[in-house]
Amino acid sequence: MSYQPNPYDPAAPHAPLGQYLPPQSAFVQPGGDPHHDPLVAPPHGGVGGWFNRIGGLFRNSWRPILTIIALTQLLPGILIAVAGLFVGVYVGLEFLQTDPASGTLDIDPAVFFPILGAGLLVMLALYVVQLAGYAAATHSVTRQAAGTPASLGESLGYGFRRSLGLFGWYIPVTLMILAGALACLLPGFYFIAATALIGPIFLYERINPIGRSFKMLHNSGGRVLGRLALILVITIGGGFAASAVQAVIELAVNGVSADAIGPTVNGLAVITLGALVSTVIGTIIQLPLTMFQFAGILLTYTEQRGYEGATTLHLNAELR
Repeated sequence: MSYQPNPYDPAAPHAPLGQYLPPQSAFVQPGGDPHHDPLVAPPHGGVGGWFNRIGGLFRNSWRPILTIIALTQLLPGILIAVAGLFVGVYVGLEFLQTDPASGTLDIDPAVFFPILGAGLLVMLALYVVQLAGYAAATHSVTRQAAGTPASLGESLGYGFRRSLGLFGWYIPVTLMILAGALACLLPGFYFIAATALIGPIFLYERINPIGRSFKMLHNSGGRVLGRLALILVITIGGGFAASAVQAVIELAVNGVSADAIGPTVNGLAVITLGALVSTVIGTIIQLPLTMFQFAGILLTYTEQRGYEGATTLHLNAELR
């Protein structure tokens, strides 16, 4: 008969005291297959495993992602695009004055700088809302993938609670990228790649997102850089396609009605119905690209966490 230790024996060795997380295996559901984890691609699964997770994320969570991004990015984006179209024209006609003698344009600082300051404040506010949407979408897909779906209100509440923290971390990131781009173009691209995973790192781990993002890039053996390159190529290709569709729509609408909406210059329309319609539709067309960028960045991060032994349930436990 084999020896069975008595767990109540005071002389038996006990576990050390301290702040210890459970092992990664404790977060795996009984019978769960790590090769079918909804968010974490299996180690050495390659690009195929990464694309499979993106497809699975869209199949299972496209509705909450679409709703959240539409509320936090699409609607504000349309308002800003349309308002910017009219403000740019009216204000431009106001502060750009042509000198009759020389024919040169003179800028009126009393009009230009207040409008510039107001525009920057609006753009910063919009950026904070977009970050809130990113955090809310991350919360929603993670909870759903782990089998504990959250309501739209819960995810948006989480997103807005984390948006200012994200904004604070992106300030030094932006300064790093600008400094790299001014020094030489190549360092700017490097800083963009090295800081691409700051968002999910902040939301899940909450510890030194900048240093952790650099470490993930350097330790990935090219995986992170390859995934980011794919995201960039698909985004650029989709952007060109969206611009082409936008141009066709503007030409088609102007062919039906070329009436001016707003001021005219020398009898020519500055804003036409086609420009207005194409601006709105062009912003809507960008929605699938935004959703893909979100999924691509998130699953690039979760793939790297998979090499550390993390699972969807572990990530769900970290997201708080």
